[in-house]
Amino acid sequence: MILTVFPVVGFPIQTEDIKNSNFAQPHYQAPTPGYAPNPPPETLTDIPTAREHPEKTVATIDNIVTSMLAQVDETIYLRYLENLTGFGPRVTGSNACKAAAEYIYNQFDSMGLTVRYHHSRVDNVEATISGTNESSDEIYIICAHYDTVSSSPGADDDASGTVAVLMAASIMNQYQYKFNHTIKFVAFSGEEQGLLGSRAYVAEAVGEGWNIVGVLNADMISYAGTTNEGNYITVFQNGASEWLYNYTLDISSKYIDYIQLMPLKVGLSGGSDHYSFWQNGYDALFYYESRTTPYYHTSDDTINHINATYAVKNIRLMLATLAELSEARFFNNPPNIPSITGETNGAIQTSYTYVIQTTDPDQDDVEYYIDWGDNNNSGWIGPYNIEQIASANHSWSSDGTYAIKVKARDEHGAESDWATLPVTMPYSYDKPIPQFLELWFQRFPNEFPILRQLLGY
Repeated sequence: MILTVFPVVGFPIQTEDIKNSNFAQPHYQAPTPGYAPNPPPETLTDIPTAREHPEKTVATIDNIVTSMLAQVDETIYLRYLENLTGFGPRVTGSNACKAAAEYIYNQFDSMGLTVRYHHSRVDNVEATISGTNESSDEIYIICAHYDTVSSSPGADDDASGTVAVLMAASIMNQYQYKFNHTIKFVAFSGEEQGLLGSRAYVAEAVGEGWNIVGVLNADMISYAGTTNEGNYITVFQNGASEWLYNYTLDISSKYIDYIQLMPLKVGLSGGSDHYSFWQNGYDALFYYESRTTPYYHTSDDTINHINATYAVKNIRLMLATLAELSEARFFNNPPNIPSITGETNGAIQTSYTYVIQTTDPDQDDVEYYIDWGDNNNSGWIGPYNIEQIASANHSWSSDGTYAIKVKARDEHGAESDWATLPVTMPYSYDKPIPQFLELWFQRFPNEFPILRQLLGY
């Protein structure tokens, strides 16, 4: 669909506004799924879990993460939102809901992700980025529901969260990013009927023994009516997920200049798909706008009432949390195997110069390590840019054949394979050559090459 530009209310938020605000934390339950009652109070008791979570801390600002955050753009957000709300009300099982599922599937597929429908009574759509650490079975999930109630096009509830999932997938799947742990991007249907999609999905995860360490559920993240409301997002968590809330709180602090948002701890809620994970002992957070939109479950839940500036900040918080949890890193090509040229036949006790050069697919600076083959090495020398030629000198103290080996390493630590140059160093005759031999060599300049070499003539 063609993007239609809508008037959007945006509020510039200053860092000090967050640090110095006396905003009172709200105390309320999130709204109930449209066609299902809120779970009775006794089911909302904190569910203990036997699952252990890894110790994870946010160390310092990571330029990998900030490069992702810079790509969370209001124009892209609105384009996705326009396309999703263009299907109209997306009631589970309706043609509009099926068309939305196909749209989400095709978006994931066009990104080159591994994507599937999870068929149950409803159609969930799941895309996966597999972790590169073969020893890790950790899974992290960002999710939202794309279905709506019959009366609403659901811009805020919950196209806003679904767009967060799509944008996170689009950004994180770029070739330059890799992750130690597996990430799943999931769009649920059947939420408004009582979390049907997420319940079926979690049942599969439990049955297959998935090690889901953390779940970030985005449901209604785009309404802020005032500047102050645009400074905060409420986060529901149970006791087992306390560590995950503290983690996202630390993310908001470390990346405050990029996110400018404060997550507020609210407590328990059964009102969205995170609850299916809680009931099965998985740790999950429910990210929710700081004040419920007055257009909730009405025909006025449209893009006209979306605050794209606020939505983008919420997406950045979840994206940074997800990237840090899954241990994002830059994909880095190693340098090409270097070339090495120089003397291959010579005399011992004589210094020879060897010239080394390589190229790097990422245009990184490189260092070189030379093993001279006689239990000596150069250590890492450099760095050199890709246009520079390196050189090193070496002499051998004993006759023999040696294999000079050299490899390159780029500025990110990726190493090339070895290049090898064999050299032969005969014995160097260090006594004066007898006069008759010298005359003989002069008379027959092309004779006796081996003797000439041995005598260093």
